Amino acid sequence: MTEYEAWTLMAAVFNSNAVFFLGCIVAVWLGFRMSNNIYEAGNPPMIAKVLTTIYCLCVAFFMFGTLSQQVSLINDFSAGFSQLAETTEISGAAQRIADTDTTVQNIVNFVFVLSIIVYQMAGVWMKKSD
Repeated sequence: MTEYEAWTLMAAVFNSNAVFFLGCIVAVWLGFRMSNNIYEAGNPPMIAKVLTTIYCLCVAFFMFGTLSQQVSLINDFSAGFSQLAETTEISGAAQRIADTDTTVQNIVNFVFVLSIIVYQMAGVWMKKSD
């Protein structure tokens, strides 16, 4: 595979991952709406709280999975560019990807999703002060 083919494949893969991410953003927004509605209701039925909790946890799982997949894809393309660099000269951009360390990205993704779920659960389970 040439560097150009790798870049083309990378663009196609990240475009589809971006669509999944946008879907997750819409689902997170809906979770915030549900959480806010429960909080504003004051004393909603317990089943509404449980179902909203399940929904928000599932969305958080999907969001973290989508973000983790992006990091995994970067790692895969990093390995591909590293192997390509052994046989041919690659561009500076490809070399930067080959040298990428995704440790910080994993931590940021985890903190991001954790903050979303904590905020949503606070709206679901905290009592509204009158």
